[in-house]
Parts: sequence; C-alpha cells; structure tokens
Amino acid sequence: MSQLKKVLVHESKPISAGIILTFNIPSFDTIDDVVLEFTNSGAAATLTNIKSGIGKVALNINGEQVINVPFTRLCDVYSSLGVEVTQNVVNCLGLNIGRYLFKDSNNEDFFAWGCSNIQTIQLQVYCNSTVTGLTDLQVSTVRRSTAQALGSYIKIINYPQTMASTGISTVDTLPRDNNEAYLEILAHNGGGAITGGECVVNGNSIYDPISQALNDYIVNARGLSAVSGNFNYSFSDGSIKGVLPMMGVTELRLKTTFGTAPTSGVYDLIAVSIRNVPEVMLKAVSA
Repeated sequence: MSQLKKVLVHESKPISAGIILTFNIPSFDTIDDVVLEFTNSGAAATLTNIKSGIGKVALNINGEQVINVPFTRLCDVYSSLGVEVTQNVVNCLGLNIGRYLFKDSNNEDFFAWGCSNIQTIQLQVYCNSTVTGLTDLQVSTVRRSTAQALGSYIKIINYPQTMASTGISTVDTLPRDNNEAYLEILAHNGGGAITGGECVVNGNSIYDPISQALNDYIVNARGLSAVSGNFNYSFSDGSIKGVLPMMGVTELRLKTTFGTAPTSGVYDLIAVSIRNVPEVMLKAVSA
C-alpha cells in the first residue's frame, strides 16, 4: 500500500511578546509530524532568537497533553537523536520527535497520529516577554492518506524538579501507567552541573551510579548523541526492543547527582515515552 508523504501548510500567525499562539490543526489522514517554522520578516529566524523568544510548546490531542515542554528542551530531545537525523535544528522543528529514535522507518510509523478517532488537535506556543528577530510562526503537517486510529503515540513532557543544593536529587514520582513505556528521560542541569546518575526499577538497578562521562559514552555508542547540560537516562538503542515498559512497575527511581546546584533551584526533567505501547514491542521486550 502506498505510503506517499504529503506536506501541507495550514496556518501562519504573527509573533509578539507575551502572547500565546493557538493553532487548531485539521484532523484527517494520518499525521507523521507537525512542523513549526519560525521566520523573521520572511527570512529564516536564527535558533538563538527562537530559543530566547519562545518559552513553551504544548500540544493536546483529544484534550490529552501529549507535549508540554520548554522549547529549548524540545531542541535537546531533537539533538539527542544523533545520527538518526542528518541536520541540526535551524528555524524548523517537528513535534513528533520521539518517533525518530527508531532506526527502522517501519517502527517509526507505529507512532504517527491516525486521525480516524481524533476530534481535536490543538497547539499552543508561548512567547516570552522579550522577542527579538522573530516575527511569524507557520505550522505545517507531514501526512499519509490512510485512515487508521490514533493507536500508539509519543509523549514529551517536562516534570520540573526542585534542587537548591549540591548532592543527589531523587525522583520517584514519574507516571508508571501500565500502557506506557519510556524511551529516554533527560535531566537538564538547570545552569548547575550534573556529575552522575542512577536509575532503579522495582528494586533492580537499570543504571548503576555512573558518571556524566560514562553516560555520554553509552548514549553515543547507541548511535544517539550526548547533549551538553543533560544526563540522559536512555533506554533506547534504536531497535524495537529499546524501551522501558511500565507494566507491573511500582518503583521508578532516578537519582541525579549535582556537583553544582541549579542556578534557580529547579531543573527540567524531560520524559520521552510511548503511550499505548504496541503489542509487538512488549513481545520484543519479553523475548
């Protein structure tokens, strides 16, 4: 069956300081990606100006929060893809980023948004109080002419954490829904310095206490990319088996060590997960 990819331009809105831009994205076919294009009076905006002018991106599907993350951290997730993408972020960035963690494009297609049972897709982009060199935002989609249901999809959610000193920040409050699995969880240093991390699931060590340097090596060795300022609790190696399912999990504990405290006493914890895990992935994990 044909998998022709269509690129459709939907709407453009002017950017100004302090406003929230709301886009209602048409629901039809199957959506592989929603792409944001930032411009400055018709020319490509610089990434520096986009990062300084855009605060947060939020995407809701049928009223459920699928993406809620600072724009700069969304860029970090994109950068963590390493060799899975072939260019750096410039002035265009897609929102269905997590699907590109998979090396096989057939696996990627598990995580498109089939629109046959989607009523609403709403995107909100929050502008900071100061905006420079940034005038317009255009939203486009990449689609296929198929009529599948929503099914499995990628979520990218920020869970901000408090950490006002050096030492270990322990987090055991991330969602542990049976129908969800984690691909990676990025702890950003918040302007401080992370020296290491540990991950425990149901009393078993998934990540022994390791250094930032060893974590960077592990991530790079999997064909992904270590991103400056982040400790990546990566559970993905690009294969269909590379996930951490939450089925039966009662304890998910992250212990991130700060050698220098975050400058404002908080740091971002970005979870990239799969909602409604495909059966083929659960079978692969259990095999």
